[in-house]
Amino acid sequence: MQPRINVAMKAARAAADFIIHAQEKMLFDKEAGQNAAEVYQNVCTGAERSIVHHLEKAYPADKITTRLQGTVQEGKEGEWVVDAIQGQHLFTRGLSGYAITISYLVAGKVEHALLVNPSTRDEFYASKGRGAYLNNSRIRTGAARSLENTTLATQFPGTENTIAYATGQFKVLEEVANKGARVVMQDAPATMLANVAAGRLDAAWGLDLREWEVQAPLFIAKEAGCLFAGFDGAPNYETGNVLCANPRLFKYLLPILNKQLGA
Repeated sequence: MQPRINVAMKAARAAADFIIHAQEKMLFDKEAGQNAAEVYQNVCTGAERSIVHHLEKAYPADKITTRLQGTVQEGKEGEWVVDAIQGQHLFTRGLSGYAITISYLVAGKVEHALLVNPSTRDEFYASKGRGAYLNNSRIRTGAARSLENTTLATQFPGTENTIAYATGQFKVLEEVANKGARVVMQDAPATMLANVAAGRLDAAWGLDLREWEVQAPLFIAKEAGCLFAGFDGAPNYETGNVLCANPRLFKYLLPILNKQLGA
């Protein structure tokens, strides 16, 4: 484990402990009339502060940016990007799919990344050119050659930003079902992408995603042998829509997504 990954992992573990404790208390706060979104905001901010405390102590010359607080430390060596709780809906409902993600960038390029699921204690991480790992074991993406008997993942298009994709998304689901695939719905894109890296899922696609949602897990997936691209085939996620899959399955899914969701 690289030194920066080691420090970031300690920070993420501390934040995970804080989050789990807060989630146990959250039901009482909701019963007392506190708004669920407000509870999430408070817990997420607290988790960010826990992570920042570890990072700024170890790397005072690095820039640190968090999703809720923005830039909390200026620096010139590299930049840490922190998303303390991705999967707000899952967290506020007491479900387990949400995740902590941390990326480290040099000159705008990811060099290290990790993802921790506080509920399951799964720890994904990768460093450039050194492969990807889950709980200290090397991982590689799956080897499915067709959609038959595969397990895929995507988002349910039920938010204000994704409802416009509903018709196309349901057509994609019908098409892959007819080819023998199963699809699970995941409300935390980072988690489903990391599970493609580990071979637990064969492929995943996301809709209207932000850079901070996919930066860390796509880096981990790439180090695990995955391909990713926008639905138009561009090798990036600038459009906000992204497919991630093993190389063999990628070529089967991309035309389907481009046809139904590319526009």
